[in-house]
Amino acid sequence: MLAAQEIVELYNQRKKNDGPIKEQMRRIRDLANGDIVVPLNELDRNSKTSVANLLVQGLDQMSMRVASTMPQPFFPPTKEGSERAKNQARQKKQAMLAIWDHNRMNMKLRRRARHLLAYSNAPVVIKPNFTTMMPTWTVRNPLDTYAAPVEDADDPLPYDCIFAYRVTVSWLVRTYGEKLVGQLGLTDLEVDKRFLLLEYVSPDGIQLCAVGNGDESYEDGVLYGGFSAVMLEQIPNRTGMPLVVNPRRITLDQPRGQFDGILGMYYTRARLQALTEIAIERGIFPEEYLVARSGENPEIIQVADGKIGQLGVVKGGDIQQLQVNPGYKTDTALDRLERQERLEGAIPAEFGGESGSNIRTGRRGDAVLSATVDYRVQEAQSIFESSMIQEDKIAIAIERAYWGAFQKSFYIPGRAAAGMAVYVPNQLWNNDFHYVTYSAAGSDVNGLIVGLGQRLGTGLMSKESAREADPLISDPDLEHDRIVAEGVESALLSSIQQQAVDPNGPYQPEDLAYLTRLVVEQNVTLYEAVKRTDQRARDRQAAMVPPGSPEAMPGLAMPGMGAETPMQPPPGPQGLDGLLAQLGG
Repeated sequence: MLAAQEIVELYNQRKKNDGPIKEQMRRIRDLANGDIVVPLNELDRNSKTSVANLLVQGLDQMSMRVASTMPQPFFPPTKEGSERAKNQARQKKQAMLAIWDHNRMNMKLRRRARHLLAYSNAPVVIKPNFTTMMPTWTVRNPLDTYAAPVEDADDPLPYDCIFAYRVTVSWLVRTYGEKLVGQLGLTDLEVDKRFLLLEYVSPDGIQLCAVGNGDESYEDGVLYGGFSAVMLEQIPNRTGMPLVVNPRRITLDQPRGQFDGILGMYYTRARLQALTEIAIERGIFPEEYLVARSGENPEIIQVADGKIGQLGVVKGGDIQQLQVNPGYKTDTALDRLERQERLEGAIPAEFGGESGSNIRTGRRGDAVLSATVDYRVQEAQSIFESSMIQEDKIAIAIERAYWGAFQKSFYIPGRAAAGMAVYVPNQLWNNDFHYVTYSAAGSDVNGLIVGLGQRLGTGLMSKESAREADPLISDPDLEHDRIVAEGVESALLSSIQQQAVDPNGPYQPEDLAYLTRLVVEQNVTLYEAVKRTDQRARDRQAAMVPPGSPEAMPGLAMPGMGAETPMQPPPGPQGLDGLLAQLGG
């Protein structure tokens, strides 16, 4: 592991190297937050822009489309045709879904989608949580992330990474004790003073150090002169693997966010809009000048005030108004700039609820959005697919390294894969080979469901493949079992209804009332309720037959008493019992 001073020096080096990239990120952040001030002397210093923020519109809409569906992990069986291997693969998927659910992966992917599109990368660190005994995903702000360079631009695994934070003295004292006050070079307890906190994550471990007593520039965060660095925590990394995954957008050579190209256009449009507002205001409230008459000295006797109806009085001159007209070309220029922003950032007007005049149908509108957005959404989802494979492998390594021999059990609240995941990491994770995939990268959830329905209707896709592609189905095998069970239950209900309307049927009204009471009041399953009702009807029928009669002694009937023709089993309970026996088998 590195010493605290070495971590600070490495941070300073990467801070200087990443300076231009971080500056571009800060401009994107300021624009997204609406912290842009138009540099015009005629405007108030605190005045914000009054033009539509297309960056926020495009960022939110496209990010929501990227995260509208969740990918699914797939663990292929280690041996083809083996039922044991198939069950183990299913257990691996359930365990990974439990880990994802514990980390609220759906929410984290929404935030990471915004980071990827706006900043060009979406870093995350996976660490062991010793309280929950689970691998924990933590989303990091790209502005505070300083990762080691990678040789392969598509490699999301940097060797190490530094995360920088700003914390107050009060937080340090509350968390680590007052002894840090002297170690950080403080003479008194300045609770509001902010310090730099550096988290260094490497294959060796996770280190946390506080830096103070230095001439620190808060503009660029680089530490100059003397400083003191105090190591706060050191956690060994038992996995021996990098714990940080930093996926990046695909660009030519330099990191570039989705909306980097619209910054200049936005500034120009905002400045032009501000000038237009100034011209309009001066047109409503024109500037007035006192022009002297020939040979006279002009003098204002009384200043006019239209708000109170006060007339102005002048002497020796005339009042003239300066008329200001912004010109018809201003609106054209604003519209042209807005159009250029939309083209550069791939922000269709439909994102804001507008509809082009040539779009007459919903199908045409979908085609416009697909042509503009789908490929970008597809690429972003493909990047997350590759990234999450590496993230899952780190999580599996953490499970084996820290809790390999412990039996773990977690509840899966998913729609389709609900239930308990019980496993021992060393036994379950015999390998980490798997893949993560979206059902159809580039499609949002609504478009995907419609597409699956069309393929099923035309016979181009099987129901099994549709279940595997449906983002709402976590476990296709379990969903198939549920569909079969529902079909059998529907057939059973239909049989009961037919017997209920048959006056000669085996069920009496009290039997049907008994069955209904079991299901509604006692929460007994339908299958168990039918079994009990069937046995009740059998017992009643047996009690109604006198002992020794041919009906009670099958096969002993005398000629002429029905022995000539074989007795057919009555419909109803016997048939239901047979059906239940088949289900049990």
